[in-house]
Amino acid sequence: MVNLKRRKAINEMADIIREALKLNTPVPVENIPRMLGGKLSFLSELDQGMEAMITKRGEEFEICIKEDVYPLRQRFSIAHELGHLVLHMGYLSNNELWRESESYKDIVYYRNGFSIEEVEANEFAGALLMPEEEFVEVAEDNLYEGVYALEPIARHFQVSVDAVKVRGRWLGLFN
Repeated sequence: MVNLKRRKAINEMADIIREALKLNTPVPVENIPRMLGGKLSFLSELDQGMEAMITKRGEEFEICIKEDVYPLRQRFSIAHELGHLVLHMGYLSNNELWRESESYKDIVYYRNGFSIEEVEANEFAGALLMPEEEFVEVAEDNLYEGVYALEPIARHFQVSVDAVKVRGRWLGLFN
């Protein structure tokens, strides 16, 4: 599992990107690849039955999303792939790693079923789409008699209820 120090750094990286790109909630995640100099493509099929993947060609990157995936899932998948881009390929964060990432393909999950990279990319996606301070505020606004109303929180951030549950657990609000 990702240690607390690493999780904090991942959340800070997501906040830096939100601030640098002047992103508000709900995050226009579909625009971020272009804003960062990359490309976003929606395709009918991806390799090995994947829903999303990121590739690097030279100095450019492309995020590919399966077009028939539920829109809220697409949003999270784009943010997840951006997590791989920044955290594991070094784009904007580690020039040496970026140079060494000649032909990175995000297929770790499909090879191993689970990896620390996948957990970190999910943490980044949650932080990008649902920043901690705002998440806590919106969650508290939707707390009734000790129970969080998850649907309004999900609508606010334009994410799935499942994504809200995970983010709330990771932030220690939900058990």
